[in-house]
This record gives sequence, structure tokens and C-alpha cells, in this order.
Amino acid sequence: MPLLTPTQKLRIRKAISAYCLHAEANQLLFHYSQQRPFHYREPNVTQYLDCSGYVSVAYWHAMHETGCFLADPLGMKMTGWGWTGSEIAWLRAHGKPAPAGKWLVGDLVLYGHSVSATVHTAICRTAGDDRTSWWSSNGNEHAPQPVRIGYHPDPIVGVYRHPALA
Repeated sequence: MPLLTPTQKLRIRKAISAYCLHAEANQLLFHYSQQRPFHYREPNVTQYLDCSGYVSVAYWHAMHETGCFLADPLGMKMTGWGWTGSEIAWLRAHGKPAPAGKWLVGDLVLYGHSVSATVHTAICRTAGDDRTSWWSSNGNEHAPQPVRIGYHPDPIVGVYRHPALA
């Protein structure tokens, strides 16, 4: 994977944040569904996604918006397949653990009771610490929605930084 310049990383982060903010403002276009394959679409088209599909589409959108290659954080080469289990496997193999409390846009949080039992994921859309960062979650029919990192009832399994943004 080619290294990105600091300017490219900034553009990618801005595109991810813009996508999440747009999605949160247009919740009626999003419907929670675990169907596979899910489809990559521009943000003004109705989408049927679960939490991991939402994360993958956010990266797909940033890649198309900036023209910078980004690997699929689900590890499925933007095919519309994958889930939180494939995401954790891909991030553990390729991503970097994000420094605690120093969250950046594009960081991915995984929730569950163990690495092998991840149940949910969200994406950072506003950098900060545990109190100031904002995350975007598509975990139910009334989403995407802004959340704080500790909002989910399951414990945090890990927070990872995509290798292109590390």
C-alpha cells in the first residue's frame, strides 16, 4: 500500500467526517440491514447497511472523494461482503492500535466481550479524547447517529487506526 502524504491523510479524514455528518443528517436514507452483499453508493441514495457496512462505505466514499486508494477495513476489497468479525481480523493484521484517548477521524472502535465475539463497530468523525471525540454509528434503524466512544453496552474490544492513516 503506497504511503500517503499528510495532506492526503487530512483530505481523507475530512471526507470521512463529511460523509458521517451527511449520513447523520439524512437518517431517512439509511435502513439497518445485514444483507450481503451491501452496495457502495453516493450519500444521497437510499442505503441498506449494518454497522460494519457503514464503516466500509465511509472509507469507500473517502477513497472516491479524494482519489487516494484505501483498503477495505472489512478486508473484503470493497465487494460488499464482510462483517465486524472480518473487520477485527483485518485490523489486527494490518491496522495500528490507536493511542488511548487520542482518537482521530477514521479510527474504528469495536465492541464485544472478546476479540472473537465482536458485536458492533463505529467510526470516529470528530477527533478528540473520550469526552470530546464524536463517533458515528449505524447500529439500528434510527441511525446513523452521533455517539460517544463509551456509549455501547458491550465493552470496547479495541480502537484501531486504518494503516493508510497511521
